Amino acid sequence: MTRLTTLLSLAAPLFLLAPLAPAAERADPAATVLNLSASTQREIANDQMIATLYVQDRQPQPGVLANRLNQLINRAQSDARGYKNVEVSSGSYNSWPAYNKSGKIDGWQGRAELKLKTRDMAQGSELIAKLQGYMLLEGVQFVVSDDARHAAEKAMIPEAIAALMEQAQIAAKALGKNTLNMHQLTIGNQMPPPVPLLMRSKTLAMAADAEVAQAEWQPGRSQLQLQVNGQLELR
Repeated sequence: MTRLTTLLSLAAPLFLLAPLAPAAERADPAATVLNLSASTQREIANDQMIATLYVQDRQPQPGVLANRLNQLINRAQSDARGYKNVEVSSGSYNSWPAYNKSGKIDGWQGRAELKLKTRDMAQGSELIAKLQGYMLLEGVQFVVSDDARHAAEKAMIPEAIAALMEQAQIAAKALGKNTLNMHQLTIGNQMPPPVPLLMRSKTLAMAADAEVAQAEWQPGRSQLQLQVNGQLELR
């Protein structure tokens, strides 16, 4: 069985073709059952940006802390409304007590996140820079969008099946068989991991508003792999 090296974590099969012939018809003692695997790879430009920004603060009272976090998150959501091509969603929101050396609560800390997703790199970069004036950046990732992945898979499926059938024909010739019947075929993709550019900041206190230069992001490319597994009968 020929199989190319797996580069990325295996995802669930896209679909499964059911057997084309009943089991009784395949009980031919002269038939040979062949299990084969083949794959094809394609490098695709990362066309989607995903970012997480957050506010984090410490206050003497939980109510004061919540008010501060809410004000900043509301401000960020208001600023983001001007960027129509950027999808904005709320992330995690947590608060916890802060203890002094004696083990007593002497304040409260909290953190609230805002998540951004866009295929418009210009708008995404501009909004991130604007929000960084009063928020911290958890991280930025670049991935292949669903639309781009589906388009690539449409071209890759025939390539992978052709590679599998080529293997089957070579095996049939070597075994002196003249007939090929495909009984089962599974097709699955292997998703590339996201490309992280920035890691989480460890800063606790929020800085005062500041002008932040817009970063010149380089989204890079990802390698998409599609694999087919087939069971064939040679006669």
